Amino acid sequence: MSDDHGFKMAGRAAGAGMKAMPLVVQPLWDHMDHAVIVTDSQLDVPGPTILYVNRAFTTLTGYRADEAIGRSPRFLQCRRTDSAVVATIRRDLQQGGAARVSLVNRRKDGSDYLCSLVVTPLVGLRGETEHYICVAEALKEDRTPDALMRLSAELEQAQTLIEDLERRQSDAEELIDRQTRELAIMTERYRHSLAQLDAIQERLAIRETALERRGKDFERSDSELHASLEELRAMDEELRTTLDQMEEANIQLARTNEELRRLQAADADKLQLLASASHDLRQPVMSMGLFLDVLRNRLGEAERPILGGLLAAHLSIRTLLEGMLDTARLDAGVLEPMIEPLPVATMLEIIHGEFLPQAEMRGLRFRAVSSTAMVLSDAQLLERILRNLVANALKYTVSGKILLGCRRCGDCLRIEVWDTGPGIPEHSQQAIFEEFRQLDNPGRDQKRGVGLGLAIVSRLAGRLGHAVGLRSWPDRGSVFSVTVPLAERKRRRRHR
Repeated sequence: MSDDHGFKMAGRAAGAGMKAMPLVVQPLWDHMDHAVIVTDSQLDVPGPTILYVNRAFTTLTGYRADEAIGRSPRFLQCRRTDSAVVATIRRDLQQGGAARVSLVNRRKDGSDYLCSLVVTPLVGLRGETEHYICVAEALKEDRTPDALMRLSAELEQAQTLIEDLERRQSDAEELIDRQTRELAIMTERYRHSLAQLDAIQERLAIRETALERRGKDFERSDSELHASLEELRAMDEELRTTLDQMEEANIQLARTNEELRRLQAADADKLQLLASASHDLRQPVMSMGLFLDVLRNRLGEAERPILGGLLAAHLSIRTLLEGMLDTARLDAGVLEPMIEPLPVATMLEIIHGEFLPQAEMRGLRFRAVSSTAMVLSDAQLLERILRNLVANALKYTVSGKILLGCRRCGDCLRIEVWDTGPGIPEHSQQAIFEEFRQLDNPGRDQKRGVGLGLAIVSRLAGRLGHAVGLRSWPDRGSVFSVTVPLAERKRRRRHR
């Protein structure tokens, strides 16, 4: 089928679906240098449907008009497409404005490209959005040494911010503990004073009753009454002193609370700065990965050890950035999973293709056993969990092999990562899931990573409601796993 015929068919399909929109502008779009995509106004899952594309779209992506019309623009996304940027587009369009972003998509031939997008709503005569028009332009990624130097400086600044954040949090917790203990002591004193006051009041009531009964014996009981009044004054003075101390403690507590709120606001600002810095650093790191992938196919055998070191360094930087960004999102409470049926085979294939070159450079055998199962989870977060588990296995396996596979467990699927590393002692297996914790084991490379990978796995799995497991045999290897519910489970229950 020729391109002209495909665009004519696309024009007719677009005309049938683009109500109240003048078709006379479509020939103008076909002669534009920028890619133009027209969709309907549906923003809910699975998203809008493509109604029209111009010739520049085919030049940019490799897809003909008849291959794109009727599909969601999400089919252009790849594993490098930033889900936060996609969420920003949807948010801006839902608020009725235009969206201007830059993100990474994938062409028909499988190559990735960086492009800028401008998405504008097309409003009809009734004031309602009827279509969205997207203009896309390919961008050139910054590959200069200056960009790499800026990346290094920004990474160092981000690490400094993390350390300062931890120190401030430790100081705040220590201050809270101290003030809590002081408040408990003052509360106990207040309770003791109240008990004494109740006892005095009870004694006074008894004595007043006795005075009423002994009106005639007033002279004999006068001295006893004076003694009681004197005791009451002393108790009252003690109570006033206690109340003054409590008031002073309350003032001190209010100051402490104000300081705590100030520290929390500062921590929130640093979390926001950390998330922004990590997000901005991801683009040059992704560009570095593309360069290394090109070099892998061009360098000879003599340069493979050097390329292996570069790939390992790139993996370390990427893992650190993703860990920082995920930590900031989790602490800020903005990480909302999108649970949907997912094919496990596609995810395993992507992860295997991503890590296989690094495993081969290190002389390791890396194999992924495919599965036909469908699971219920968030695609981005589950892939991040599996990627961290495989990266952890590569980091600590010196020789042997790594296996990525699945096992069915009732209504769930357990995805496992096997390695032939040094193994983990039983008493240390819980500690490795803590942030910034790495075991003091000579068989582990302590220079790679900062100990965020497994902590992120634990927190993301908890956010998704998935169970994380670990089995290990010292000097033989380890098995990390994540258990995910099967999508077929719901269908079986409906049949019943």
